[in-house]
Amino acid sequence: MIQIGFSMHPNWARGQPLRAFLDPLRAAGLTALEFELDSNDTNWAEFGPLMEACRELGYNLCFHAPYRGQRSIAGFADKQGEEMARSLAPLHDIAAQYGPATIVVHGARSASRARYLLYADTVAFLDWALEQYPTLTLALENLNPSPDVIKIGDSRAEVLHIVREIEDPNLGICWDIGHDVNAGRIEAPGPIWLRQVQHVHIHDLDEAGQDHFPLIYGRVRPEHWLPPLIRTGFDGVITLELNGRRCGFLWPDRTPPKRDGVPVMPALVSSIGAIADAIHGTTQTPESRQSGSREDKA
Repeated sequence: MIQIGFSMHPNWARGQPLRAFLDPLRAAGLTALEFELDSNDTNWAEFGPLMEACRELGYNLCFHAPYRGQRSIAGFADKQGEEMARSLAPLHDIAAQYGPATIVVHGARSASRARYLLYADTVAFLDWALEQYPTLTLALENLNPSPDVIKIGDSRAEVLHIVREIEDPNLGICWDIGHDVNAGRIEAPGPIWLRQVQHVHIHDLDEAGQDHFPLIYGRVRPEHWLPPLIRTGFDGVITLELNGRRCGFLWPDRTPPKRDGVPVMPALVSSIGAIADAIHGTTQTPESRQSGSREDKA
């Protein structure tokens, strides 16, 4: 069964009861919450209790592996890989205690390290995580291309190649639809690629191309992107992945947060509802799940 998720952070519900924030989203279709495991976050001490509170409310929990700043896995295939593994293990342990669960992973990135080395780093990290955490499903994310940084996973073809090379049932793709749109793609990948998708991120882009907004601009339309995935038999989580600093916070001591005249909470509710409508409006059939006639658009 497909679940709808939301990228949760302590700041979203700050200053109000947790249910006051989550209940309107649940009424719109929310069933899962995704937590980024970033121990450098200034609110990190609040994450553990928040995860427990959300689980007690009946939400399925999924996770995003650390990747910001020095958390890149660049160098994991080299001697420092053991030290990096020791540093990352406590954070992955948190996800594992909620297993079976999905954890989203970014490939290695660097402004100077050669691409083939970064590719090897990514494969080495995935091999390590798959061996250490059998209750976790790893989802390798397609990333935004950057002119200044080499990123493993900045093309559909590379993400698919890594997943098929490792060929582990606990490894799949996190399809970030907003990243696809930001890269100029206008159609979903083909069924060969989509059958590897274990998890989805969806978010809108503003007029400047900044992403991770609620679905308020019409540049990322779930009714366009999700049906091809759903028809393959996808049954994972589709997370509305937002950047709270761009959307505004819900703290009561601030002016009502708005973005282009749209209050934040109604924007979140309507975004969750739009995802739910796209899911419920798409029919799955045995024939469509087996369909492979169209060439994969990598």
